Amino acid sequence: MKRYAIIVALFLLCGYAHSQMNLTPDPHANDPIYQELKRLISDQSDCLKNEAQSKKLNKVDLETAAFAVMANCSPQTQRYKGYMANHFPGNPPQFEQWWNQKEQNAMQFVKNVIALVRTQ
Repeated sequence: MKRYAIIVALFLLCGYAHSQMNLTPDPHANDPIYQELKRLISDQSDCLKNEAQSKKLNKVDLETAAFAVMANCSPQTQRYKGYMANHFPGNPPQFEQWWNQKEQNAMQFVKNVIALVRTQ
């Protein structure tokens, strides 16, 4: 359990940005839990980034655009949430508090990407 708590903590620190560079060998390359978590986070962050760059969002205000992106990425987000709920090192109320913060961070991330795209 401690090993998984450390893995989860590492991913919590990473947030939504994940590095495309692999300068050192991955010490968790053979850990299926780590690899699945890594894939789920990558899927969600890729979806959020791709959807936030859609030209269709230019016709609506920032808040509406951000909610549209979150809705379009709901399948990836729900897979990530379900996996984390089963592997979270705390109790259910702690998970809900943590997840609510993750959702707020995701919404802010999406707004930042949309704003960046709109100003270019």
